[in-house]
Amino acid sequence: MSTKVGPTAMLCQWVCSSQYEDLPAEVRKDTVTLLYDQVGCMIASAALPTCQPVVDLVRKLGGPEECSIVGHSLRTSVSNAALANGTIGHGDEVDSTGQQGAGHYAASAVPTVLTVGQYTNASGRQLVRALALGAEVAARLQSIIFNYGAPDLFYASVSGAMGTAVNAGLLLGLNPGQMEHALGLAASGACGLTSHHLEERHQTKSLDRGRAAAAGVLSALLAQQGFHGPQEILTIENGFFDAFLGVPQAGHNVVNQLGQDYVMRQLAYKRYPVGAPNQGPVYALLDLIKTHNLKADDISQIEVSVTRGAHHVVTTNQHPSVHMETILSLTAVYEELTFQHIHDPGFREDPRFRAFRQRVPILIIPRPGAATRGDRLNSVITVRTRGGGTLVRELRYPPMSEADIQQKFRALVGLRLEGNRVLELERKLKAVEGEDDVAPLVRELELV
Repeated sequence: MSTKVGPTAMLCQWVCSSQYEDLPAEVRKDTVTLLYDQVGCMIASAALPTCQPVVDLVRKLGGPEECSIVGHSLRTSVSNAALANGTIGHGDEVDSTGQQGAGHYAASAVPTVLTVGQYTNASGRQLVRALALGAEVAARLQSIIFNYGAPDLFYASVSGAMGTAVNAGLLLGLNPGQMEHALGLAASGACGLTSHHLEERHQTKSLDRGRAAAAGVLSALLAQQGFHGPQEILTIENGFFDAFLGVPQAGHNVVNQLGQDYVMRQLAYKRYPVGAPNQGPVYALLDLIKTHNLKADDISQIEVSVTRGAHHVVTTNQHPSVHMETILSLTAVYEELTFQHIHDPGFREDPRFRAFRQRVPILIIPRPGAATRGDRLNSVITVRTRGGGTLVRELRYPPMSEADIQQKFRALVGLRLEGNRVLELERKLKAVEGEDDVAPLVRELELV
C-alpha cells in the first residue's frame, strides 16, 4: 500500500537531494550577489548603537567561542551568534527586498549560513547551496502569504524562520526526515508582528530577524539530535498556513514548479538605507533635483502617491529609515541619501533640515483600491516650486546594476574598513565558491 507524499515531505526531499551542481548557473550567481550585498549591509549595521544591546547580551551569556559576530571582535555559541548576527542583518533598512514582495529573507538567511557555515567548516559551495535553497523556501512561503492576503503579521520573520531552518539544516547535513522535523519545529518558533512599527528605535524589527535566524538554527540542531516536530507542517490543521492564513491547503502551492522557477531571484536591491516603499520616491526626487537643478529652497510642497499598506507603514513608523516625510526632507536638503544621513542625528539637527521640515508640507497620499506587495515599488511624486512650477515623476523603482551593487558595498564597508581591506573582502566574497572552508573568511568579518 503506497503512502501519498505531502508537499512538506516533497519540499524536504528536494532541498536535501539538490546539490550545488544542480543549481542553475544564474541561481548560483544571484546567490553570491545576495551574500555579497548582505555582508556589506551587516558590516555597516553592526556599528549601530541600536544593535549593541544584543551584542552585549551574548557577550554576557558567554559560552563556547564557536562562531563570530559580524562587525565585532567577539565569538560565542552557534545559537547566540545566530541571534546576534540575524539582528545585525536588519539593523538598518538597507537589506534587499523583492520585486514582487517576496524579499527581505537575506537579512536572516545570510547571517544563518555565515554562522552555521563557520560552525560546520563548510566549503564555499556548500554555503552557496544552503543559502540558495533556504532562500528559495523563504521566498516561496512569502509569495503564498501575499497571494492569500495574510493578516497583519510580519511575513519576513514568519517565513524567515522556516527558510533559516533549511539554511542551517543543509549545512548540518540533515536528511529529508530530519529536515521535516526541523521545519515542524521552526513553524512553532515563527514570529513577527507589524506592531514593531510603533517602536521608534527599529530594535524590535531588527530583533525579529535575529529571532528567525535563532529559531531556524535551534530547530535544525534539535532535529539533528533526534528531536521531533509535527510532520507535514505546511498543510496540517493548525500547521503553518492554517495558523497564519487559515488556509491549510495553501501549502500545496509551495512545491509548484519546484526546481524550475526560482522565486528567490526576484530581488530588489536597495540603493538607499530606507524601507522599500521609500526607494522609488527617493529615486524620483533625486532625478527631479538633478534634471531641474532643484534646490531645497526652491521647493514649496511635495506630494507622493503610495499604496495603502505602504502609507500606513511610512506614516506610522517614526524611525528615519522608514518615516517618509523625514526621508524626503533629508533627500531634498542634502541632495543625496546615505547611511550617515539616516543614522547620524546631526543631519536632522541641522538648521537647514529643521527649516525645510517646518516650511515644506509633504503629503503622503494613499492610492485607492487593492494593491500587490510588488506595487510598493511603484511611485508618483509631485514637487511644487516656489516659482509656481509643478514637476512630476512617475516610475517603478529600477533594478540596481552590478556596478551599483558594488558601489553600495564599497560605501557601506568603507565606513568600517580602509580601502585595500574593502577591496580584498570584496574579492573573497565574490570568489566564495572556491573556498574549501569558509570559517577563516567569516572570522575576517570580526571587526574592532
